[in-house]
Amino acid sequence: MSRQSADKTNPAKKKSSARGLGRGLSALMSDITPHEEEKSSSSAQRNQAGTETPESPDLNSRRVQFLSIDKLERNPEQPRRYFDKEKLSELTESIRSKGVLQPILVRPLSRENDSRFQIVAGERRWQAATAAGLTAMPVLIRDLNDEEVLQIGVIENVQRADLNPIEEAQAYESLITQFYRKQEEVAQAVGKSRSHVTNMLRLLKLPKLAQDMLAKGDITTGHARAIISAPDPSALAEEISDKNLSVREAEDWVRRIKNSDGKPPKSRHYKDADTQALERKMTDALGLQVDLNHKGPGGSLKISYKSGDQLEEIIRRLGG
Repeated sequence: MSRQSADKTNPAKKKSSARGLGRGLSALMSDITPHEEEKSSSSAQRNQAGTETPESPDLNSRRVQFLSIDKLERNPEQPRRYFDKEKLSELTESIRSKGVLQPILVRPLSRENDSRFQIVAGERRWQAATAAGLTAMPVLIRDLNDEEVLQIGVIENVQRADLNPIEEAQAYESLITQFYRKQEEVAQAVGKSRSHVTNMLRLLKLPKLAQDMLAKGDITTGHARAIISAPDPSALAEEISDKNLSVREAEDWVRRIKNSDGKPPKSRHYKDADTQALERKMTDALGLQVDLNHKGPGGSLKISYKSGDQLEEIIRRLGG
């Protein structure tokens, strides 16, 4: 029987678990002494040089152990899905030079077979160690159930701001639906307000395209909240990204759509009052239609003409 199957117990029993929510990585690793951390660091460097021999795992040990990397595998339920490639590359070079300086947290994959282990915390270090060519790495082995594994993944990643908004929302949803937790309990466990958890969960109402854009950073959480109740959030998300709209502009845009026939307003309505005033001033000065798009330190200026004479006049003015 797999470890995951063995943990499928009665919901009421899960909810009354003495270990409960909030058992973070620091609590599970608090028994590591400075001497053991130093030993782990020096062992990691010896392993990087090819002199460290992986230990036979001792499931009852509270100390740092070495396991072959090929005995470790990622947790498919890990809340974090995206790892920055550039930062991962930097960590790989650091590990190649200095070894793995901090153990990762793992658990046996099954109760009957202790030959393989699932990563609970430290997947990025495992990926980097694998890319660096290491054959073994320091680990702490702990007997954890599925709920604790998910809790640790959510709590640690949220505290370090390693999850994108969609990953965070999905993690909260998993704690609520899989383990029958209330929003108040989840909020308390991750050190967030109840309203924060509620607002994050609302993001999952967005269509898949808009969720993907939010996860990649093409739009922000503020943008997402503004378009959730709009007629076509996906189309709005693409427009926000293409036109680099601020959250305030996006909110104004959604209000205009709701007050109209459902069609997006023309692009000039995206502009703030100062930009529109400057646009009108230049239009009056030139006698030609001017389209000014100012975003941050830069932008674009478009002057429209209807005849060759108007074009010659523009060239004459630009030439002094």
